[in-house]
Amino acid sequence: MIADSKLDVVQTAGPDAEDQFAKESSSQAENNIDCPSLAQILSQLNPGPSILPVQTVSSVPVDEQAALLRRLEDALAEATGGAESFEEVQTILIELWKCRSSYLALAADALANGSRNSSWRLPYGRAGILNFFLQLIALREFDGNDVLLHALRLVGNSCADTDENRALVIKDNYTAAILNRLSPDLVHVVIPVIYNICIDYEPAQSQLAANKLVYILLRLIKDGVLADNEALLDFSYELIELLAEQEQGIRESPGGTILLLLDLLSEEGVALSRFVCLANSLMTYLDKERFQDICVGQRMVERVLSVLKQSLYIKADPSSSGDTQALAQLQLKINQTLSEISASPKFPEVYPLESPLVQTLKDWLASTEDQLQICSCVMLGNLARSDAVCEAMVRKMNIQTTLISILRSDARGAVLHSALGILKNLAIAGDNRQCLGDAGIIPAVSRLWGYETVPQVQFAATSIVRQVIISSIANISRLLELAPTGEDSSTSRQTYLSSLLSLCEKTDSTPIKTEVGRIVASLCRTIVPKYREADSEASTLLERLFTMHEGVALPVGAMIAQSQWPVVRSEGWFALALMASSKHGTAAVIYCLQKLDLYPLLEETMSTSDSDSADEAHKSKSAKDRDNVVVLIQELLKNDTNALSASQRATLERLMHSHVSQHLQGTRLN
Repeated sequence: MIADSKLDVVQTAGPDAEDQFAKESSSQAENNIDCPSLAQILSQLNPGPSILPVQTVSSVPVDEQAALLRRLEDALAEATGGAESFEEVQTILIELWKCRSSYLALAADALANGSRNSSWRLPYGRAGILNFFLQLIALREFDGNDVLLHALRLVGNSCADTDENRALVIKDNYTAAILNRLSPDLVHVVIPVIYNICIDYEPAQSQLAANKLVYILLRLIKDGVLADNEALLDFSYELIELLAEQEQGIRESPGGTILLLLDLLSEEGVALSRFVCLANSLMTYLDKERFQDICVGQRMVERVLSVLKQSLYIKADPSSSGDTQALAQLQLKINQTLSEISASPKFPEVYPLESPLVQTLKDWLASTEDQLQICSCVMLGNLARSDAVCEAMVRKMNIQTTLISILRSDARGAVLHSALGILKNLAIAGDNRQCLGDAGIIPAVSRLWGYETVPQVQFAATSIVRQVIISSIANISRLLELAPTGEDSSTSRQTYLSSLLSLCEKTDSTPIKTEVGRIVASLCRTIVPKYREADSEASTLLERLFTMHEGVALPVGAMIAQSQWPVVRSEGWFALALMASSKHGTAAVIYCLQKLDLYPLLEETMSTSDSDSADEAHKSKSAKDRDNVVVLIQELLKNDTNALSASQRATLERLMHSHVSQHLQGTRLN
């Protein structure tokens, strides 16, 4: 709460090139956005009713008016604190009001002084004194500032820590009436009164937010009404931060709210606490689609980028953990908001690849600031949603070079994860895979396969390999190349794929194990068909795959052994069938089936009947799995060079004789 003494003493009274561009890009925004004046906003408010008696030309002698005042003063002097002590006061006030008495100001002053006494606050509300002054404040025609000043003081003090009186204020939306008294002569008391009404009282906060208090305060600050008045500015910023998250307030706020926030954030010399308040409020508004659309449509995103950059260089007390934590949380929030904005379908329409904003983001990739790099990766990654854009980013912008440099650097996990995210998007465009391979993506990500401190990085670095080898003989060849080893390394003849297989063996992460299995499956999908066509390069790669990687089929077997994802199991059966179609692969598959004890699953898959499920999709999947297992068994029996034990061969032959005859017709790999 604010003591009344405070109410009485408060009196009113060079960017860099990127930031300059940000300002210029939205310099005309106010012409195209709803940014009403303070007078326009206040005129739209609907305060509660005023049912005070009609005033008449004074016919009450002055001495009688003075007597009324003395009676009121006597009542206050004799008051014991109960509501009965003030029963006569409301009657006296009405009499003074009706006759337009000049003594009303003195009466209001005396009562306002009395409201400092915390024990009198509830009686003021119950005796109708508070209600009288609320109605007086709500009367638009009344302009007696001497009376209004004390009326506002009384309301502010009566509501301090007193929810019963606060409820009287909000019952008929008298907060709107109080806001309508924001004249230059009364602003110094209106703002503290509002503060006392809503602090620690959510119903008042909700009503004031709906009455656009955040916009009103921002406009007052922007227009310089509160200039050089630190006390009022402190109250205002605290109220802004308190009310900015109110949903109804955000819905009712003019579109220009975010423009005012950006303008205030861009002013020179803004204090850290106020910067954090404004920036947090801006992000709260920009969480809403309506304000995101305004931000993009009015080309304000550059200015939001400037806020992020400003947060990195604003002066903060390095010894204050609170300041450091507040800024760190703010930067995370800004980046999250920019991620959502750049994911909007309108964003690429306003900011194509040729736009200055995209060039700024490209430059930020090489920044030494983590948050700028993360922002750049995420926003550019959101732009990379089509093959055409992805190819342009790689072939025209050449951003893969900087991104891969990040992977080779000592960047923090969050930066690495963001860089891997956009690279994965870029790899979706088929023509980009060759360029990414040429740029050295496989050696770059290989160092991250051991990044155990941040499992998300480890997984992303594994997953991107599967993306870049799809239908790419060149990148498959790179994956099967020997990886460089240190002088003190005990390993030799280790390929990059060997490192992945080692990771799969060591990790407890099921997603990583599955991803390595899918990488091996993808290798086979590309190499085996070409091998069947007698492609010499494919033949060399296939031989290299199986002769240099003992246990290469085990990750694929793990895909079959898991039961969480049926589609992954199906992919595993298909891959094993492909592997078994070559003599080298057959040995690897036999080892896998035995090592992971997959024979029971093989039999179970063969014995599954279509009648076991009424679901057509499940029937189709089961049929494909059986077909692939049939081919797998056929290839194993055909290509086996005594790797199968007698019992294993007998099991496979039994399955063929028992189950295959009905599936042989038209059987093929699915």
